[in-house]
Amino acid sequence: MKGNLEKISQGQLHTGQTCVYCEDAIDSQDEVVVCPRCRSVHHVECWRDKGGCGKTGCPQVAQAIKGERPPGDGPPPPVSKKVIIASVLGVLAVILLMVFWPKPPDPALSRTKVVVMGEAYYELSESMTQLAENFNATSEDIYIELQLLPAGGMDAKLVVLIAANEAPDVIALDEDRFAYFSAEGVLLPLGEDESGDVIYGVEHPAQLSQMVIWGATQNPEAALEVLHYFLANIPPVEKEILEGLKSPPLMFGY
Repeated sequence: MKGNLEKISQGQLHTGQTCVYCEDAIDSQDEVVVCPRCRSVHHVECWRDKGGCGKTGCPQVAQAIKGERPPGDGPPPPVSKKVIIASVLGVLAVILLMVFWPKPPDPALSRTKVVVMGEAYYELSESMTQLAENFNATSEDIYIELQLLPAGGMDAKLVVLIAANEAPDVIALDEDRFAYFSAEGVLLPLGEDESGDVIYGVEHPAQLSQMVIWGATQNPEAALEVLHYFLANIPPVEKEILEGLKSPPLMFGY
């Protein structure tokens, strides 16, 4: 026998009433079905288990229950083919964009790149930046990549680069770090002094530091040319002034 459509309602409307099928009291949190024929109250689960009204003699059978199903009731609805195809095409588009997106041109082009790293106060940074730009505008063989950092910002970065075998070619080191690297034999010899001792660093013209070349550089000749270029063109500052102004903002603090 075909009955009328039933629908789910909330238990707070029937709190204290008894489910006609299981004879347990209806709680306010329960979901219930009221028989559309005899108005008997059922738990939703009882209605489904019975296949309709649990009251003796009522002919109402379970039909398609109206209203939203409780969370987790039944399998999720199938995903349409259009959604799947659109998702796959979207992922492919992102991958293709990442692969074929044009990369910015390398400013060095076919020139040998020499990385110069140090810490610098404002005036020195302005001076060295201008010198690097002038050099790059005229040199056909070498390109200077200048990495000037604020005071206290170089030590951690340099340690990471050294560990990754990506140390800069030319570095400005304070006296303590210079002494350590010299003793470790990781700096490129720059020549010999009058006594025959090996020279590993040259005093910076405008700083209390030593300009050195990393021993594992892939381009020692180009690095040496860049080092001499800066030594010859950085406006010098008298050592007495540097000693009097000795402070973190003025020095390469490695």
